Amino acid sequence: MDESAEALCERCAAQVDQLHRTIAAWLTGSAPRTPAVFAAFADAHAEQFTMVTPDGALLRRDELFRGFEGAHGSAPGLTIRIADVDVDVVRADRECVVATYEEWQNGAGAPSGRRSTALLDRDPAAPHGLRSRHLHETWISRG
Repeated sequence: MDESAEALCERCAAQVDQLHRTIAAWLTGSAPRTPAVFAAFADAHAEQFTMVTPDGALLRRDELFRGFEGAHGSAPGLTIRIADVDVDVVRADRECVVATYEEWQNGAGAPSGRRSTALLDRDPAAPHGLRSRHLHETWISRG
C-alpha cells in the first residue's frame, strides 16, 4: 500500500521538528554534552550529507559535525520555530523525499529566517523513516 501524501507530510514534519528540537537543545546547552545526545543529531544525517548554508557555503557532514559539536551551549536563549513544513513535498519516490519548510530563529541577535529545501532519504532505521541527505537554506525576511 502506498503512503498517502498527508502521512508523508506528517512524517517529514515530525523528522524536521525533532531534529530542530535537538539542535536548539544542543546549542542552548539545555541538553547535556554527551555522546548519546550528539548521536541524536548525527543519526538524523546520511553519511553523504551536504548542506548549502544561507551564505552559500557548502558543508560536508564531517565539517558540519565538527562545528556543531563545538557549539554546545553557545546560544543560550535560542529558540527555533519550524513553519510550513507540509507546504510542499516537492517530490517523493521509493528512495527519497524532497520537502520545503521555513525555519525561524530568535536568540541574542536579530531574529532570522531561512527557507529550506531538504532531500530526505527513506530509511526504515532512521527516526520517522527519514534521514537528511542534503539541505539548502536561503535567507528570508518577514514580510
